[in-house]
Amino acid sequence: MARKPVLEGGKRDEIIAAAAKLFFTDGFEKTSVRRILDEVGGEVGMFYHYFRSKDELFDVVADRFFRQYESAFARMTGEISSVEEFADRFLDMFETSMEQYMRIQGNMHWTVRSALHERTVASLIPAAEEMLQKHGYQGKYPLDIAAAKTIAGISAAIHSQSYAAMSRAEKKELIISLIRETIDM
Repeated sequence: MARKPVLEGGKRDEIIAAAAKLFFTDGFEKTSVRRILDEVGGEVGMFYHYFRSKDELFDVVADRFFRQYESAFARMTGEISSVEEFADRFLDMFETSMEQYMRIQGNMHWTVRSALHERTVASLIPAAEEMLQKHGYQGKYPLDIAAAKTIAGISAAIHSQSYAAMSRAEKKELIISLIRETIDM
């Protein structure tokens, strides 16, 4: 029997909000469907009316978390005219994002932090592809691989202990060099 289309809002949004709270604080593994439903006063059948699995619900929670971030990054990438401007705007966006992340992090379980980081890196690849193409990438590797290399390099750099000690000018220079390495490969 085919499932009926599910509209946004109502109990579905309550389930998503409760799941986000529990996933962030207790982690994916320790958050059961039953715990989520206890938070919203619902039954198991109701859950499966809206979602096929807990995995699908986690994806919805992550999608909502990233939707604004992804569109802002894509918009920024479309507006920039140089790699230097990208580095400046990226640094601003990163600082703002980290401030927001620190506010919600609280007791965030390490599994959720890890999943969010992985999702962040993956979500930035399409915009990185656009940015590399816009700035002359014609390397021998496919564009998606070059973009992934760039984002992974930037991610590794900004999460290192040395990065935190750098001045803004040094951070900008590092990001520019990582991008130029990819464009020139």
